[in-house]
Amino acid sequence: MKKIYIIAGVIIAISLVYSFSSTKTKEKPQKDYETRIKEIRFKKEQYFRTASDSPFKSDRSQVKNLKYYTPNENYRVTAKLEVDETPETMEMATSKGTREIYYKYGYAHFTLMGKKLKLLLLKQELNDKMLFVPFRDLTSGEETYGAGRYLDIAQTKPNEITLDFNQSYSPYCAYNEAFVCPMPPLENNLDVAIKAGEKNFNDQ
Repeated sequence: MKKIYIIAGVIIAISLVYSFSSTKTKEKPQKDYETRIKEIRFKKEQYFRTASDSPFKSDRSQVKNLKYYTPNENYRVTAKLEVDETPETMEMATSKGTREIYYKYGYAHFTLMGKKLKLLLLKQELNDKMLFVPFRDLTSGEETYGAGRYLDIAQTKPNEITLDFNQSYSPYCAYNEAFVCPMPPLENNLDVAIKAGEKNFNDQ
């Protein structure tokens, strides 16, 4: 299945839509940001321990080796959304040397650590509800997975989106080479160190 490498990311992203809803209920107070991020990571690890399509299916005990940066709200930014009204397709290389087709939905323009940056936003199908954002940064190959990390983002407003790099995650091929993962396009190489989200996986 073409989307098998982002199944977990989609599930996590869907939960984030609810977890980070701005609607507050009188019955339950809002949990602090760090607690919510940690709960989401816990749910992800639970999924990896039980799911039939888990990249850890051959050895579930390795889930304990997942590592993350401490949640930091400075890496949660609002980005101006530039949508292409007639999205073009592009070929993306994968970890297996194959090519996959994505739509170039638009760009997210934002400022992080004093730098003006942008990221290409992708969709595999135009009617997809989530935006797919593969990226690399100055931590890639050092503190984080060398081939890059992913973000799945729900678009809830027409002109802006929230980029929360605390939610960035490694693709399945970071844990299991049997999976096929798309490589971030060159224009999504960020000239900053994104010290947020998932770190390198250690299976030792």
